[in-house]
Amino acid sequence: MPLPQLLHLKDKKRFEKANQDAGPGLNLEEFIAFEHPEEVDYMMEFVIQEALEEHDKNGDGFVSLEEFLGDYRRDPTANEDPEWILVEKDRFLNDYDKDTDGRLDPQELLSWVVPNNQGIAQEEALHLIDEMDLNSDRKLSEAEILENQDLFLTSEATDYGRQLHDEYFYHDEL
Repeated sequence: MPLPQLLHLKDKKRFEKANQDAGPGLNLEEFIAFEHPEEVDYMMEFVIQEALEEHDKNGDGFVSLEEFLGDYRRDPTANEDPEWILVEKDRFLNDYDKDTDGRLDPQELLSWVVPNNQGIAQEEALHLIDEMDLNSDRKLSEAEILENQDLFLTSEATDYGRQLHDEYFYHDEL
């Protein structure tokens, strides 16, 4: 089946799952579920199934290390794997494969496809407040943000500075 048809079917399945009231369209909550299924509890099973369809090449209901790494083929002339492969193998073995059986079950798969970045975001927000809160009220005013705009714009919490300077972020679709 051609790629555009596959993408259409994938979106159709996502739409049907998000459309809880089976109406002709999506209300706001359903549209959020369609656009960001990982953010909505009733869509989690769909998220897992979608990830399995994409990564579980042998159809056993799990994702092996090889499936996790995707189409990576080791260079036969290289003495060792590239750094990114070593990092990804480490993440698979130490972060995701909690039961150490060499494969990701559906719950382990969820921790990969829907990472919990709450701690990282909170850490960055606290860093911004520590650095920018000039009057020590533990809040950032517009004046404090403008006074420290370079720090604010380059923060991972805002990601705004990267977007402004990334020539590939803004591009023509057609």
